[in-house]
Amino acid sequence: MSLSAGIAVLVAFAVVLGGWLVRPRTLEPEPERTGDSKLQAYVDQHYNEPGHRLEVAVISDNSMTFAGRGANEHSLFEIGSVSKAITGLLLTDSVRRGEVRLDQQVGSILPLGDAEVASATLEELATHYSGLPRTSTRPQDVARSLLVSLSAGNPYPYDVDDLINQAKADAGGRGEPAYSNLGGALLGQALASKAGLSYADLLSQRLLQPLEMRETRVPKTADEAAPDGYSSGGRRQAPWIQPGYAPAGGIVSSAGDLALLVQSRLRGIGAEALAPRRDFKDGEGEDSDRIGLFWFTSKLPGTDRSMVWHNGGTGGYRSFVGLDLDRKRAVIVLSDVAADVDDFATELLAAS
Repeated sequence: MSLSAGIAVLVAFAVVLGGWLVRPRTLEPEPERTGDSKLQAYVDQHYNEPGHRLEVAVISDNSMTFAGRGANEHSLFEIGSVSKAITGLLLTDSVRRGEVRLDQQVGSILPLGDAEVASATLEELATHYSGLPRTSTRPQDVARSLLVSLSAGNPYPYDVDDLINQAKADAGGRGEPAYSNLGGALLGQALASKAGLSYADLLSQRLLQPLEMRETRVPKTADEAAPDGYSSGGRRQAPWIQPGYAPAGGIVSSAGDLALLVQSRLRGIGAEALAPRRDFKDGEGEDSDRIGLFWFTSKLPGTDRSMVWHNGGTGGYRSFVGLDLDRKRAVIVLSDVAADVDDFATELLAAS
């Protein structure tokens, strides 16, 4: 059987299996309301996306306010690519310690041989200028991603060795902005390797413990993962447990923990990661998106101010973290449904 014929058979099987094992359900917001009544009223009036469990936080440099549906500030959510923003903070910490330099080539840390990506700098990885694609383009990886999307599974089960081999096979377009989960994961694993730690231990020792973020972790098993989330159509999604890709999208956290993280940034701790360094979209001008060390800077809609932000998504979750540094305000929105929360979150940030 040819490779293409084999893939077709596997896809057909996944369609049948996914239809039987992961059937959609009708989603309704959990009836339990938690937290601040005023913020809860705002959520009830303005949040119109498909709902199940939802947690919202508004943070200043000296206060935190939470409101939830079927969740509270301690409830666990997959935060997806907000993990990259956290990895950007770890990069600034590693630079401060003298362990790495922003202009250091990743091939000086990880065994990438003479692959094109080996010459990419850590800053290029953190600003999505490395030339790496969003995900691996190896045929076997593309086929697997298609299969798991049909069966509501985990598309990123790869370990660090797998990640390195994927990066070695993929490069091109360096010097142009192109969002890359592969590049984000490679950077985080390079920082961990340089420190002689796993990424989970690097995260814990350098960020979680100092900020007393006791609920955040990198799950290694289903028991450590957040509860199953849902597609926007109500289909139950398996947890995304990501050994190699954890720095790009594998962290599980709570609104309470993320509020501690954000509040420390509002107070100026580790703010170097947030400062814009490069244009991220084509074109120039004050409205163009800019990027720091994974953190984006954009115009805050409806205002004359800017916001620093990152969002995230997995098969069954969406997240958004945004900061208005001028007013020292921030918002966090976490949902266990894969429906966009960005518009609601930015509207809340503008109103806060």
